[in-house]
Amino acid sequence: MLRELNELEYIGYALGQPFNVAVMLKLQGQISADLLVSTLSKLQKRHPLLQTRIIFDDKQRPWLTSEGVGSIPVTIIARENESQGIDELNRQLATSFDLENEELPLARVILFSSPERSELIICALHIITDGMSMTHFIKDFVKYMANPDEPIIPLELPTKDINPLTKKVLRIIPKSKLSVYVIYAFLRIYNFTRYLFTGRRKTAKFNIQEKDMAVYSCQFNQKQTQEFLERSKKEKVSIHSSLCTAFLSEYPIIATTVNLRKRLRHKIGESFGFYSSVIVFNKRYNKSQGFWSNARKFQRKLRWNLRDRKVYLIHRLLLKKASFKFLQKISTYYTEIATNKNPFSVNNLGSLEDFAQTIDNEDFIKIDSFFGGVTSFLNTFIVLVYTFRNEMHLHYHYPTELYSLDNIISISETAKERILNALK
Repeated sequence: MLRELNELEYIGYALGQPFNVAVMLKLQGQISADLLVSTLSKLQKRHPLLQTRIIFDDKQRPWLTSEGVGSIPVTIIARENESQGIDELNRQLATSFDLENEELPLARVILFSSPERSELIICALHIITDGMSMTHFIKDFVKYMANPDEPIIPLELPTKDINPLTKKVLRIIPKSKLSVYVIYAFLRIYNFTRYLFTGRRKTAKFNIQEKDMAVYSCQFNQKQTQEFLERSKKEKVSIHSSLCTAFLSEYPIIATTVNLRKRLRHKIGESFGFYSSVIVFNKRYNKSQGFWSNARKFQRKLRWNLRDRKVYLIHRLLLKKASFKFLQKISTYYTEIATNKNPFSVNNLGSLEDFAQTIDNEDFIKIDSFFGGVTSFLNTFIVLVYTFRNEMHLHYHYPTELYSLDNIISISETAKERILNALK
């Protein structure tokens, strides 16, 4: 493979490094190191982006190439306690990939191994993956681990520099680099005016370190999950809208990740890659109305923001023709303004029941649970949500500079109580 970064990948790379996605699987028992290495080799053949690295041309434009790229590096560590995995997950999110080493791909794996329990961490540069890609990775990983003789069917994508965005979307993206500088000037003026009378505020740290990140997890049992799903359906409200409504009182500005797989020029299917975007909007909770009334209003605004002009807003602002350094400046100003310097995101992977059936393989050790995160920039507080084995899981990935564990527990319990009260 040899091609220039496409529009989606370029924007992700322009946000700076590190900008990683990592997932941790909690396993019952121990897996073979040799089988792990051979399985990862098969995954590189199935998902071509797992065997690529970044190079730069004479104009300092980034390209993806597979030339000379070796195997996904694996680090195996003796498991001693539960906290090792969490600490390593955050370390992986905060650690840049070595782009100077021509043999290293843009992914790495760490295994904390013991006969009773193990944790497997998969980390990849965000420009080649997203949340859904990681679920496809895990599904294929279990398939090849459980069935070593399973034939490998590569998921080939166009290897030439073909823009993944549709012609309709490309028409709304500015063609001139001048527009980027105009947007930047406007954002700076707006930002200065907004905080003129509130005192000077320093810009948030773009990437925070591993010691500044923590994870708290909670879940709904099967009965609660089923009641929540059925009630949302009865009220004609999406699960995502219902979830966001539970946080609206404290977080009227919520960022939502959007899966772009069905919006692109190519049929992406289950391929590994960066096929997501983010929308951010403000919707306050009306305390004079009930939970479901607020949820329906939130959903109406969510649908309005799912138009192409909103979903691809970041691509209209961060034009590919501009330099990385300049795009990062625009991104910082835009994020701080759009989120009112309080970035909060609900990332909903939805129902993973089909996925659970696939990975519950009798020939492979049981996966108790999994969760993941993305490199936190501008102190973003992220809630990762999905339904797995008929239970809804919420993982709170938060900056310790702004939140204590007690704060997060309170936020979690309040949101859960609101949902359960809405079911009565």
